Amino acid sequence: MIEQPRSKLSDPNHARLLSPYSAKQLAKFIIPTLFGILLFLTPISVDGRLTVMIAFVIDYINTVIKPLMVPVTVFIAVVPSLITVLVTFSPLKYHSNRFIQLFNPGLGWTTVRVIGAILMLMVYLEIGPEWIWSRNTGGVMLYDVGPVVLAIYFLSALLLPLLTDYGLMEFTGSLVSRVFEKLFGLPGRAAIDSLASWLSASSVGIILTTQQYREGYYSSREACVIATNFSIVSIAYSYLLLSLIGMQHVFLQWYACVAITGVLCAIIVPKLPPLRGKKDEYFPSVGKQLKSDRLEGESLLALGLRRAVERADSAATPVELVKRSIHVSLDIAISVYPAMMVVGCTGLALIAYTPIFDYLAQPLVPLFQLLQLPEAEQAAPALLAGIVDSIMPTLLGASIESEVTRFVLAGVAVNQIIFFTEAAIILVRADIGLKLRDLLMIYVLRVLISLPILALLGHLVLN
Repeated sequence: MIEQPRSKLSDPNHARLLSPYSAKQLAKFIIPTLFGILLFLTPISVDGRLTVMIAFVIDYINTVIKPLMVPVTVFIAVVPSLITVLVTFSPLKYHSNRFIQLFNPGLGWTTVRVIGAILMLMVYLEIGPEWIWSRNTGGVMLYDVGPVVLAIYFLSALLLPLLTDYGLMEFTGSLVSRVFEKLFGLPGRAAIDSLASWLSASSVGIILTTQQYREGYYSSREACVIATNFSIVSIAYSYLLLSLIGMQHVFLQWYACVAITGVLCAIIVPKLPPLRGKKDEYFPSVGKQLKSDRLEGESLLALGLRRAVERADSAATPVELVKRSIHVSLDIAISVYPAMMVVGCTGLALIAYTPIFDYLAQPLVPLFQLLQLPEAEQAAPALLAGIVDSIMPTLLGASIESEVTRFVLAGVAVNQIIFFTEAAIILVRADIGLKLRDLLMIYVLRVLISLPILALLGHLVLN
């Protein structure tokens, strides 16, 4: 009789994998982790559109409370800005309470909050110059962008501990650590950041990375690399961008090209300035929390499970996690909303009322022509406008007749990651080690690397 090969599960080492842990320990790791995977990482189809549960919930909440969203957006931009002025210029700024310190961001951010609050009121009340409150400038930020990101900030921050605090990142990180270290020079837990961004939203990935840095699981260099190379917009939003230019019939091929380009950018960009010069320093108040604790002869699966159970055992109480999440989301919201108005109003006004992007994009025209991308004169300014918001290249390029040019514009808009109405502002406010000039350099690098790759892949796919 031929002996059947032994199943791996019958191996004594695998049979004893769960034995060191009690049912309570395993449940504390497995149950929150499954909820986190279900909410953030499991694709679902809703009305023929691919999304994830957290995005569906956010959309549903936005729909239900839509009449209240604009006033709430104005409130969050204006009232905290007034409190910021009160705290900044009173003895309260010396108070050690961490929630009071949310309103003591320093003179620079105080100025931004005040200007943003004034602009928000001007747009809401439609007073002052029309270029500020026009539906195509400030109106876009107040009525289209602001209400959508509000639910993302609060709900994502509230639920992200399901991914970060109960062992999922330790378990996954142990299994894929070799791949991520060799390809990107990053810990394996960064894979969860990438998935959270691609399936949920770029801001979710940035918030997740910020939390991991502040808890000592990423160094400043690692956090900067992850946030600027893996915090890509979601699949659902990517589909929206492609549909705006009438190319949804090639979505799968296009998204495969976007993924290939994103991986190549993630390999190349960190090896160049400014990311190359970032230091492997950890958040000062906590230090490095990742440890090399693999036991002799321990498999990666056993190592991942042990780390996951230990992390779940040490997780803070649900009440403390909620308090911490609310603190993070408030910190982002009350800073990002006013800054978003300042940058968004200015950028959109420059696009709508001046030819400045036409002038700045002129050096890109020969590059478009070299890559055999038709209608370069119209495509180059559309591409450059992406620095204001990732939706701008597809909006401005929708009338371009060339399919390959539209294919490339949408792909670069997704891969650029840096745009100043949201992602760039969050990254600066996150204080992980990125300055404004760093983000500008990374934006230029990602565009210049993505453009020829996507042009080549676009010609191959469409021809």
